[in-house]
Amino acid sequence: MKKAGALLLSLFAVASSAFAEKFLSVSDIHFNPFADPAIVAKLEAADVSQWDAILASSTVTAFSPYGSDVNDPLLRSALAEMQKQIPSPEFVLISGDFLAHGFDKAYQQYATDKSQAAYSAFVTKTVAYVASALRKAYPGVRIYPTLGNNDSDCGDYALAPNGAFLKSFRDVWSPIVGPGTFHRRFPTGGYYRADAPGLKDVRIIALNTNLFSTKFKNCGSAGPDPALRQLEWLEAELLLARLEGKRAWLLFHIPPGMDVYDSLQYGGACPSLKAQTFWKDGYAQKYLRIAAAHRHTIIGSFAGHTHMDEFRIAAGNFIHVTPSLTPVFGNNPAFEIVDVGPGGDVAGYVAWHLPNATLPWAREYSFDEAYGKPKYDVATLTELAAAIGSDPATREQYFDDYSSSSPKSTAGALATWQGYWCGLQAMTEPAFTACYCASLKQ
Repeated sequence: MKKAGALLLSLFAVASSAFAEKFLSVSDIHFNPFADPAIVAKLEAADVSQWDAILASSTVTAFSPYGSDVNDPLLRSALAEMQKQIPSPEFVLISGDFLAHGFDKAYQQYATDKSQAAYSAFVTKTVAYVASALRKAYPGVRIYPTLGNNDSDCGDYALAPNGAFLKSFRDVWSPIVGPGTFHRRFPTGGYYRADAPGLKDVRIIALNTNLFSTKFKNCGSAGPDPALRQLEWLEAELLLARLEGKRAWLLFHIPPGMDVYDSLQYGGACPSLKAQTFWKDGYAQKYLRIAAAHRHTIIGSFAGHTHMDEFRIAAGNFIHVTPSLTPVFGNNPAFEIVDVGPGGDVAGYVAWHLPNATLPWAREYSFDEAYGKPKYDVATLTELAAAIGSDPATREQYFDDYSSSSPKSTAGALATWQGYWCGLQAMTEPAFTACYCASLKQ
């Protein structure tokens, strides 16, 4: 009888997997066109249609090492590996940061025409090159981007709502994103919605959470608060989704909650720790109220920004943070293949990484195998968060996965694990400080 039961379970698992869809999740590409200074002038002078050949002619063939952003050899290798591991995803999510760190400074160092107009044109060409590389890897597949804090032509964490950059980004990506509100809505503030291909009644709502950041700067003309306008739009979109019988994934770059790294590095010590949040408090509280009110419509969220493979729990929803492609912070380059049911519920994912930032790429882990969990949802992640706090083996597993298996980064996170553990669920400075300071006494 047990054998028959096991056989039925096995057949059920096979049948269930047959109905599952898969999509590709990528974050923090941070492409660096200045990796070979010798060809920058050629890139500057050329149309983006010529960039592929110019970049391929570079004598720099080694991958970007730890501490550097993604060069063209690493980008090409990553896309080839993605194609190999998931040749036909239903769609691709990209949770922001297409441009390298310090992009404006590198441009001023290596470019010949240092004017703002020339710089803006070079930014647009870089975005277009990355978009074309992705489209070449996945022709005909819908790819949904969102803006990171580095994605701008007027500075880090800076943006001009209704400005030229948003319009140029829209023009580059519209043919790839396809139907939805991208073409009309994106230029106003960098957000939009689209229905997920291959998934019945599932909607993607892409936000520009840079507008909520404590570091955001409006480099355009004065006008209505763009962050509040976006939150009003989000609330209306979630209501519309509910009325239409749809469920939603939120896609954004900077997650709500704590900037754990800055809090631990610069916040001082308990009991007078000055913890840092990613978002301004007023925007965060309004967002959390909206998300809680629509928690049955929101399936979950996909984010980036921290460069690490992690999760957060907020307002009754999960936030999955996809690890970065860039190894700039000492983590291994990575991407993930996500399994979902037809209604959008996440079954799990498989992470692929580039150990030591050198070939070959390898299958790092799958969520269900690593943690023995059959699905990826709030209940499961709440249990996992408790285990990370109480069980050293689970903790070591989580923080190894967190850095995409980079030994140095794993060791650093484990040395201060209490802060990162508290950051899984604490959304405010008081909640984080109370959790962290109490955990140090245990």
